[in-house]
Amino acid sequence: MEWLCSLLRPGAYAGVQSRVSRWLLTIGFLGFLTVPVFGWVQYRQVQSLERLTTQSFSNFEWDAFKLELRLMSLRLALLQALTQPQAPLALAKASNEYNLFAAQVLLIDKGVSREAMNDQRVFQNVLAQSLAFLRQTDPLLEEIGASVEPRALQAIFDETGGLSVNIYHLIQQAHDLRSSRSVELIRSVGRINFYFAALSSVVVLLGAGWALFALRDIKLLTRRRQELDALYSKADFNASHDFLTGLANRRLLYEQLRHAMASSRRHGHCGALIVLDLDNFKPVNDTYGHVAGDRLLTEAARRMKQCVRDVDTVARVGGDEFVVLLAQIDGPKEQVLEVAGVIALKLLHVLAEPYPVQIAAPQANQQVVHPVCTISMGMSLFYKDSLTVDQVMLAADAAMYRAKRLGGNRVEVAD
Repeated sequence: MEWLCSLLRPGAYAGVQSRVSRWLLTIGFLGFLTVPVFGWVQYRQVQSLERLTTQSFSNFEWDAFKLELRLMSLRLALLQALTQPQAPLALAKASNEYNLFAAQVLLIDKGVSREAMNDQRVFQNVLAQSLAFLRQTDPLLEEIGASVEPRALQAIFDETGGLSVNIYHLIQQAHDLRSSRSVELIRSVGRINFYFAALSSVVVLLGAGWALFALRDIKLLTRRRQELDALYSKADFNASHDFLTGLANRRLLYEQLRHAMASSRRHGHCGALIVLDLDNFKPVNDTYGHVAGDRLLTEAARRMKQCVRDVDTVARVGGDEFVVLLAQIDGPKEQVLEVAGVIALKLLHVLAEPYPVQIAAPQANQQVVHPVCTISMGMSLFYKDSLTVDQVMLAADAAMYRAKRLGGNRVEVAD
């Protein structure tokens, strides 16, 4: 630094006494000081933008979501085993669902996603509760005998309730954590751009070039932020809706059903749950292909939405299985049954009409076929009662299977 300062002292060199020479030396000196800062800012910009563009949205959240689905399947199997204590198949199904849930827990416990969430209290609580649940349940469900004590099954079922709530909170926290980290990264890039603009205003010689880089980075940041907003909106929608039909999925249906049953107890509203299954969907799928089957399901979903009110919920919960939730129906139980029956008959009539489906002909031409798929429906009502969500679902599901056994294309009401 001393030799640089000596260049600025008068009389150091006889050929650099003019004003122009001093300006050139000053600009060179400032350039020598600011080039390392410029390089550091550019390095931080590239590093932050690279981290921003490589954000992942499918690691831990997806593992936790699969864990929640496994737990829901286990709860349903346990409920069936409780309602059918003498059925060995129901107990075997509960054991199988338990093994799948245990495998998912161990996968998360040993997976790389644990490092990303190990410092979160909810994650530690859920993992500890899940492992404790496995240690408690292993002796009962790992090896099935002739029967299992119903009180033990009930205790396991009750334990899964609290675990399901904690897993749901874990999914929300993981999603919010990734969102906050992305927002902080965006703010970090914004702060670096601010420093970059301030440095550009000091160095007049390099200001124009730096301004161009700043404009480029700001444009990239704005576009990437818009893409992130779109990705978050899409992720929120996909988490609660079916990817093919756009209807509510099983998770959103259960939330809406819990809300409707709570409103029924609080305000005296009645409600009905209709489970629908296409009778002839598999032959159509096998004959014309999966693309034609997907188009048929999309058209069936569109017709269902036209038959219900805006406050009602239409969900797809399986391959060709749908659920219609009719909430906030006023009147006594007989009148509610009549209103729900009218809607069910309307669905029965509309969905039985032929479906115009385009298929690819052998000569690469488009051909339109009109298959017919009738439906079997099971209906259950709820009104100020103590039934749980799972019990209402099981009752409607059982009524639907009874309609199928009776030949399909009909509506059966749960007892």
